[in-house]
Amino acid sequence: MPEVTSAVPMTEAGPAAQKTLELPIEVLPRVYLAVVATSTMPAAQWEGLFNNRCGAECVQCGIRVTGEELRELSVLDPEEPSEDAKVDRLRLSYCARRTCESRFYRVQIEPDSDVHWTAITEQFHVATPRAREKKRKLISLPAVSLARASGIAAALLCMVVLFFLVRYWIFGYRIPIVQKKHEYRVISTPE
Repeated sequence: MPEVTSAVPMTEAGPAAQKTLELPIEVLPRVYLAVVATSTMPAAQWEGLFNNRCGAECVQCGIRVTGEELRELSVLDPEEPSEDAKVDRLRLSYCARRTCESRFYRVQIEPDSDVHWTAITEQFHVATPRAREKKRKLISLPAVSLARASGIAAALLCMVVLFFLVRYWIFGYRIPIVQKKHEYRVISTPE
């Protein structure tokens, strides 16, 4: 099930905050058409705005594809090779970087409104079930259940206790907190 994207509050007049959607490479040619078809703005106006309000990035290698390249990819004949090598590789459903084997791109879109974003994602979810919305995270930590976390903490505690017991048994070192620190005093004798 796709994750819901958290967003900054949007106004009716201005564009919405930038949203992210992860798509397979073969779906990239549909991005421009999906954004333009679901918008309330005319298609002619989107031609100029698309480069600033849309873009994509490979999930694996991080190569960036501009909005202009995405627009060119969507209006390009699928049978005709392109003059731009980057766009041509995307047309053939390969990553734009020749050495990358990735099959997914993270597409950033700045929609007109919440309604526009919902219409865009609905189009992609119907056309490609593998499309996934991405939440913006500042820190990504693996999710650990409470039971597993307490088990890990107990294991670490046992390892620390065993460490000090082995040190005491083999070398005779003191066990912190349990044994007092050895204090050695030098008693000087008069000569």
